[in-house]
Amino acid sequence: MTTYEQKLVQYLDEAHATEMGLIRVLQSQIAMTPAGSLRDGLEEHLAETRDHARRVRARTGEVQGEARGANPLQAWIGLTEAVVGQAIALSKTPLDLVRGTSVQEKLLKNAKDDCAAEALEIATYTAIEHLAREAGDEETAELAASIRADEQRMLDRLLETEIPRLTGAVAGAELPGGRRAAAV
Repeated sequence: MTTYEQKLVQYLDEAHATEMGLIRVLQSQIAMTPAGSLRDGLEEHLAETRDHARRVRARTGEVQGEARGANPLQAWIGLTEAVVGQAIALSKTPLDLVRGTSVQEKLLKNAKDDCAAEALEIATYTAIEHLAREAGDEETAELAASIRADEQRMLDRLLETEIPRLTGAVAGAELPGGRRAAAV
């Protein structure tokens, strides 16, 4: 495997671990989110995230070819990254359930955390896309660009729709004289 392929596999493994960790986070958030716009968005993004993880893992295998099975160290690194990503997600889940003074506040804080996660994913896929283009690997570049576009749509939805609505719900539920916001 070339040095380029090794670096690309490293970045793809990092992206896969992030996607796997996000699956756990989204599952826990969906469980605590009432029916409505936010829950619908989280459920849609969970399906996308599962698809992203599958596509990234498949591309990693294609880049590696037969080398994955022949290189136990690389396989161990990929597995370790996936386990760490899932451990981080699982350790965060109990905090999601107790943070904030109301359901609305918990949902708002989770949405803000989701913005940070989306920004990290966008940066990761931007790096993968540029590395792949530098090496002339258009297939990997297109995969990264496609996934980055999905992540950008979710970030835009959170910033433009969900956070303003959730902030209004917090004001209505927690602040004296605050307007009564629509159900989240």
